[in-house]
Amino acid sequence: MNRILEDVIHKNAATVERITSENTAGYVVADNTANAVAETSFDNTGAQAIVKHLHGVLVTSCQSVIRDLDPTNKLCFLRVATRKFEYLVAPEEYFTITVVQ
Repeated sequence: MNRILEDVIHKNAATVERITSENTAGYVVADNTANAVAETSFDNTGAQAIVKHLHGVLVTSCQSVIRDLDPTNKLCFLRVATRKFEYLVAPEEYFTITVVQ
């Protein structure tokens, strides 16, 4: 895990606790440089699936669409609601955070 990601995780420990204490099924923090799970509250299989599908396919596609519509714009937040869960995705340069409610 890269140093920037470790610093962000440790500096935001209180926020992570708040997010996980409310009506949250879990969270995943993914390292964008390695496309791997950095920290998660899910089991490894579920976390890898979120990284592979949400971060790898959906976020990348949405970022591409935003750039196609306006090259000066950037995707900051993605919210996907399903029947069972809601996925809140915040992509950054070095990492992507996903919260499942």
